[in-house]
Amino acid sequence: MGKRDEAHARRQAIIDGMLADALRPAYTYRLPSRATLPADIRRAIDALLATAEERRTRSLTYDDLEEALPPRDVSAEDLEAIFWVLAEHGIEVEEGQEGS
Repeated sequence: MGKRDEAHARRQAIIDGMLADALRPAYTYRLPSRATLPADIRRAIDALLATAEERRTRSLTYDDLEEALPPRDVSAEDLEAIFWVLAEHGIEVEEGQEGS
């Protein structure tokens, strides 16, 4: 397995864990200020928002997410922040075809 495949597998495991925890009450997590997020995560969020706007969709794919993420290992907190910011804009990430 190559470095990129290993990074993808780790990210997918984090995403799967986050989805499994989705039933916990939202008030137990406080979203950090966007300004406190790492610059590469802010750029990923901007890229995802731009993709959704360009496609005029409220749904992005995991492939879209993977393309926007920085090449480094991304923490669960970073991914959770990305999902929260996207949700604040009414955008969800789901399996499926681009723009569906």
